Amino acid sequence: MLRTTMLSLLCLTSSFALAESAGSPVDISGDIRTGFFSSDREDRDGSQNTTDEFRLRLRVGLGGELTDTLSAKVRAAGRYSTDDRNHNHFEFFSSIPSDDGLRRGDSTIDELYLNYRPSKQWQVRVGRMQTKFELEGVAKKSLDRNDSPNTDITWTDGVYVKYQAGNGWGVHGIVQYNPQAGATQVRRSPLAFTEEGSRASYFVALENKQQWGPVVQRGIDVTYLPDALRVDGNVTGRIDDYWAVVGRMAARWPLGNSGMKFMLAGELGYAPNRPTALAVRTDTSGRADGLAGQLTFNFIDIVPKHSVGIVLGRAGDGYLLSPDFRSNTNLLEARYQWKIAKKQSFEARLRHREDIDRQNGAAEDRVDVDYYLRYTYKF
Repeated sequence: MLRTTMLSLLCLTSSFALAESAGSPVDISGDIRTGFFSSDREDRDGSQNTTDEFRLRLRVGLGGELTDTLSAKVRAAGRYSTDDRNHNHFEFFSSIPSDDGLRRGDSTIDELYLNYRPSKQWQVRVGRMQTKFELEGVAKKSLDRNDSPNTDITWTDGVYVKYQAGNGWGVHGIVQYNPQAGATQVRRSPLAFTEEGSRASYFVALENKQQWGPVVQRGIDVTYLPDALRVDGNVTGRIDDYWAVVGRMAARWPLGNSGMKFMLAGELGYAPNRPTALAVRTDTSGRADGLAGQLTFNFIDIVPKHSVGIVLGRAGDGYLLSPDFRSNTNLLEARYQWKIAKKQSFEARLRHREDIDRQNGAAEDRVDVDYYLRYTYKF
């Protein structure tokens, strides 16, 4: 994998050099995201733990037009923390994301792709890329696809095809490669990719963000992961396909004459094939819960550039796809956002998460209360 990535990077860098010599501009872009993060946990065994840390995520990319229809981009990304539990494993290229993205302290190439755009309607992207289908709002979250939220680093390896119709509807298709060592996105246990049939997974979406009355977003997605579900929670048990369907909608209304707007948005997901409850340790019989959802209340531009959002969310113990909602967890979140300038923003978050079902043998439900103060600069 390292050798392939380095060879691809060398080829793409050579292409940029040729493009620049031919007079095509090569652009440098990226972002810096940093902040203070604090978390208090009351764990299932009755213990308590508090973590305070400063985090930094740095992403720097190089992109440019190779021809009139072909462009390319490469970007390096690193994630760092002052939490001393994360030192002694600084690696580049060799690690894959865990439950919340690339480990703190590690760096990688999170974009390395060619983009072919023969017309305004069609787009084809091949390589390593960022893909996301979020619910609109102050705190943008997703039940199925959201690469690199917050300070996380995740990515999609594969082929992405988009067709944009003139009526506002876009059709999206993704064929994604999953390494045997684990997915490059958040895919929660007991999903695994050790079976040969799980190397490729599939995603199809239909979405419209063109305003229709008060409605500003409509969409439906299907994710299909062949041979990825360990139904009984182990490698010797049953293996099945895992798939989920997600629908989302957002509507916005003006409030008064000051420019303030209210947005109500919701997303609902369901996974028909689930692991057993025993596999996810929430019961001793039956199947886990495959239902997930979020409902958000957004007050946009309370005063110019200042917005507040409230998120209510939950993901059942058998819903295993969301990068923003842990399985078997209820969530309540408040988010404040200040758009300082076009390329600068400040956000503050307060979040409460709690187990829906108590795990087998646990003395208590797990409860997490965390907050952050976060600044982002794009260039």
